[in-house]
Amino acid sequence: MLEARDLAVGYREGIDILQGISLEAAPGAITAIIGPNGAGKSTLLRCLFGLLPPRRGDVLLEGRSIDDWSTDRRKAAGIAYLPQHNSTFPHLTIEENLKLGGWLLRDDRAKLRERMEYVYGLFPILAERRRARATDLSGGQLRMLSVAKELVTPPRLLLVDEPSVGMAPIVASELYDLLVRLPGWGITVLLVDQNITDAIRIAERVYLIGEGRVQRTESGAWFQDHLEEVIREMLQGPVPESPRA
Repeated sequence: MLEARDLAVGYREGIDILQGISLEAAPGAITAIIGPNGAGKSTLLRCLFGLLPPRRGDVLLEGRSIDDWSTDRRKAAGIAYLPQHNSTFPHLTIEENLKLGGWLLRDDRAKLRERMEYVYGLFPILAERRRARATDLSGGQLRMLSVAKELVTPPRLLLVDEPSVGMAPIVASELYDLLVRLPGWGITVLLVDQNITDAIRIAERVYLIGEGRVQRTESGAWFQDHLEEVIREMLQGPVPESPRA
């Protein structure tokens, strides 16, 4: 569904965080991106959503270049982005935050209400506190609200950056269980995560990136079977092959 081709991206002229990243997010699947801090994982998602223009390379949605698309156009095309930090409005209520998440449905009030009730069904604690302001929520509840807000308008592709940040383990486990269900609802997931164990457990395909490049790509099952090697590569980089005689 989504493809990055030879992306070079940075925040300052002449300094690229990503130095030629190429990867694919297969439709109807979860693809995970793992790597050490500073590897460029979050930078990659910002580029894919249109917040950072690439200095080189292309981003394609279903084979079509979207390099010149604004974030609004990408959102309207079904790409949703869940940033690492909470994307909620603190002084608005849960209900008001969700309505903002359904902005594209504002002209169809019945559909908006239907989608909001659907999301409340996924997150009962938000339904119970729908009149509460976001400032009154715990860190885990804020993260749930961030996720819920992106699901009001049904995305075709969800870019997720560190989904379990600030969550208690039991709440994080529930969130990963929700992510696993998304492909069954027609939502492709591209997941950036420091929680390696859960990321490789739920992903069909995993990319290990470091120093701005893809260092390894294998199935999630392969990464689970080689977890010790993966952790070593994250800390030290891949071991170069021995010269052949």
